[in-house]
Amino acid sequence: MTEHHDSSPADPVNVSDDPDEVRKVHELIESMDIAMLTTVDSSSSHGRLTSRPLSTQVAEEDGDVIFLVRDSSAVVRDVEANPQVNVAYSSMKAWVSLAGHATVVRDRALVEKLWNKGASAFMDGGPENPDNVVLRVDGDTAECWGGESLVGTVVGTVKAVTGKKDDDEGATVVELP
Repeated sequence: MTEHHDSSPADPVNVSDDPDEVRKVHELIESMDIAMLTTVDSSSSHGRLTSRPLSTQVAEEDGDVIFLVRDSSAVVRDVEANPQVNVAYSSMKAWVSLAGHATVVRDRALVEKLWNKGASAFMDGGPENPDNVVLRVDGDTAECWGGESLVGTVVGTVKAVTGKKDDDEGATVVELP
C-alpha cells in the first residue's frame, strides 16, 4: 500500500512515478546528510509525534534510507510499536519529505559496513557494540520542492505561500518503487 502525502485541494501537487523523478529524489537526499526522522511516540497515549536528527548512512537509488541508531533508544521503541515514519531533509535550495515504513536491522556485519568516523562521534562502543543497530526506512512516497537553484526554490516557495502560482508549480509527490 502506498502512502500519499495529504495536501489542500488548492495546493498544486504533481504526482509522478517517472524514473527521472525517483532519480531526482535520490540525488536530493544524497546531497543532504542530516535528516529529521519523525515517529509516533510509543510512550504517549495520544499519538504524539517526535522528531530526531539523524545522519544518513546510505541513500539508496529507490528512495530508501539507512541510519545507525542505538537499539536501546526511544526511536527503536517507537518504530517497533508503529513503523510508519517520515524523514525530512532540507537545504538552501530544496526540501524532501519522505513517507515510509521503518524496520530495525540487527545485523553486526551491516553495522560494521556502515560504521564511519561520524558514527564514532555519536555512538558508543564502535561497530561491535550490540546496542548499535541499523534503522532502515523503505520509502513509499517523497514530496519534493525545489532542487534546481536557491533563487528558483525561493521564488517557487514565495509563489506557493502567497497563492500566486502557475498551474504546474508546486510540490511533486514521487511514488517510489
